[in-house]
Amino acid sequence: MTSTSPISNLLGPNDPPVFEHINTGGKAHLVLISDHAGRNVPQSLNRLGIDENQFERHIAYDIGAAAVTRRVSELLDATAVLHNYSRLVIDCNRPSGHPESMPVVSDNTTIPANKDQSEQSVQQRIDELFWPYHQKITNIIGQRWRAQGTPPALFSIHSFTPNYGVEHRPWDAGVLYHHDLRISKPMLEQLRAKGLNMGDNQPYSGLETAYSIDVHGISPGLANSVIEIRQDQITDEAGQEYWAQLLAECLRDIMTHEEIHRVQRF
Repeated sequence: MTSTSPISNLLGPNDPPVFEHINTGGKAHLVLISDHAGRNVPQSLNRLGIDENQFERHIAYDIGAAAVTRRVSELLDATAVLHNYSRLVIDCNRPSGHPESMPVVSDNTTIPANKDQSEQSVQQRIDELFWPYHQKITNIIGQRWRAQGTPPALFSIHSFTPNYGVEHRPWDAGVLYHHDLRISKPMLEQLRAKGLNMGDNQPYSGLETAYSIDVHGISPGLANSVIEIRQDQITDEAGQEYWAQLLAECLRDIMTHEEIHRVQRF
């Protein structure tokens, strides 16, 4: 089963929905999210004033993350929510007002439509592209918590570019977390045991701004974690399948741990 969000004023009749909710009846007590899955732009924003080829780059979306999320959802029978719009329109993993929420410049590329926006334009993106996605995640977590009597786990799937400016990123993937190690620690251990070069809160840190996990995982005390997979490893179906199988294997084991479905605040 698949459900979608309604069309709003910013979106025209030919625009895709804000998010996609897949495997709505999945039985795993786990919610998967992918904040940067899509690279769509509302037609009314005229591709943000940048060349079409920019939407093939990491600045527009997390390359490969959507495919990996879909496959993990299938392998684990877990529900998943994927945001359909480019992070250049609005980054759903940044709080409103954050400089990266609607970036004027991303990896040396200027985004003309994000310059000198009116308050009305900014608020429209927040109201119509940001809040519906996060409200859906909140609703799904609440529904599953009520149904099971225990909180579900939350797992977010991202990808990162191998090189950012002059920075080379050698990790195969990174596991991000704040202070809750219930998912992150065993996942790091299991993936390292397979010979992978794993970043521990690298190339980003869960101690920094990570709106989705902060709000939906850390605040209510759910077991939570983020995976960042290097994009050159998941650009094709073989790589996507490989990583989906790895993550499913890890999560399948971790979900049997007794402490996973307890509220814990750190």
